[in-house]
Amino acid sequence: MKKIYKLFVIMALLFGGMTAKAQNDGITMTLLPHLSYNNYYNPSVPTESKVVLGLGISNLHFSVYNSSIKYNNLYNFENGVPVTLNANQFINSLDEHDNFINTNFSIDLARVGVKFGKLFVDLDWRLRYNGEFHYSRDFLGFFINGNGHYLGQDNPADFSIGADVNIFSEFGVGLQYSINEKLSVGIRPKLLCGVANLSVNDDQTYIYTDPDTYEMTADININIKAATAFDVDPYRMSEFKNYLNLDSIGLDDLLNFKENYGFGIDFGATYTFNKHIGVSAGVYDLGFVKWTETKEKHNHKDNVVVNDALIDDINDVLDMNLDLTSLYEGLLEDIWDDDSLYHGEDYKTSLKTRIMLQGYYELLPMARFTAIGQMYYVKDKFRPALTLAYSGSFFRFLNLTASYTASKYVGNSIGAGVSLNLGPLNVYAVTDNIMILTKMNASTIESVTSYKSANVRLGVVFTLGKVKK
Repeated sequence: MKKIYKLFVIMALLFGGMTAKAQNDGITMTLLPHLSYNNYYNPSVPTESKVVLGLGISNLHFSVYNSSIKYNNLYNFENGVPVTLNANQFINSLDEHDNFINTNFSIDLARVGVKFGKLFVDLDWRLRYNGEFHYSRDFLGFFINGNGHYLGQDNPADFSIGADVNIFSEFGVGLQYSINEKLSVGIRPKLLCGVANLSVNDDQTYIYTDPDTYEMTADININIKAATAFDVDPYRMSEFKNYLNLDSIGLDDLLNFKENYGFGIDFGATYTFNKHIGVSAGVYDLGFVKWTETKEKHNHKDNVVVNDALIDDINDVLDMNLDLTSLYEGLLEDIWDDDSLYHGEDYKTSLKTRIMLQGYYELLPMARFTAIGQMYYVKDKFRPALTLAYSGSFFRFLNLTASYTASKYVGNSIGAGVSLNLGPLNVYAVTDNIMILTKMNASTIESVTSYKSANVRLGVVFTLGKVKK
């Protein structure tokens, strides 16, 4: 557990040393004219190519969301330059409970799509990662302000954290059928194979400080579940590092694909009123993975005596100079005991479902205007987003898009994308937050916390033939 918590602290406070150039799982890619991934979220959207081929680099995606840690809340500024830290302002800017960082990675390992008359069949094999970490205001406030800010039985530190980390492969069979010239429907059933999962549900751990002696005690209520396709029997979280030691684990025995299966589905419908106006509706990522051969730990203790806090200066946090020795030997060891896991029952984790409604008006190929409403299911809540976009096709080989998205989930952002049709090759790159490029040369903390979201999606797709409009 101590190793897992180390990961939480580093990722939750300053995630982005390696993901500052990453991005959010947005909608911009589907807006590029003539790009064969316009049906990525809604399989009913017609694809104009008769044959689509992709391998490895056809769809590469990185993303990170940061709901609460904002650069402008960390410092006092003079003439736009940070001069002093403002710990109280930063802590007060956090939500009491609903703070989270969400990271994603996906890659299409192989894709084949073929048009058969009115039916388009699309086979796609993807590898996906999603990591969702959420934490309370006091989780950071305890380290930054110290336990002196939480004195007495009626003023505990709500030391709550949680996590839902999933790695899985996805094999989908997309079927898009044109019922008539105006209406098309689509469905994409998906077979999921879980590689690894870690679920941490903190039902509120409280740390109390005696106002006279400053002695700290904790009431603990935390549940941990873990599962993996690696054919190893990990009784301790610290032994997960052994999965990368191929010398001690033979390749033949490394993976067990008999467990951790799941199912998902995407579906939708698209209707074009005339050559200028169309609408579509769809549901993306409705499904689950069932994890078997699991490990778990339930830790419920009251009045546990803990040691001193381990971070004395907020600069240690911002500069990532964490005292990991104290992290192992001090507070965490007392609160969460050892990191042993035990045999557990099967459990399920849900995909991050999205519901979408889209309408467009195309004046001519160089001027299409689109509005997209979405509902993201994140941390047991549906969170709305609205995107307004322009897209255009110039000379059929240059395609551009620009968008504005307003979302409580990822904040307000300006997106942009470009694709080039070079004969059968379609090369593209998009981002839902073009402003993140202005922070590429900034410090790690500034580049990661200036905006709620950062993302990029790019690839090379091979297409043959065009369907007559």
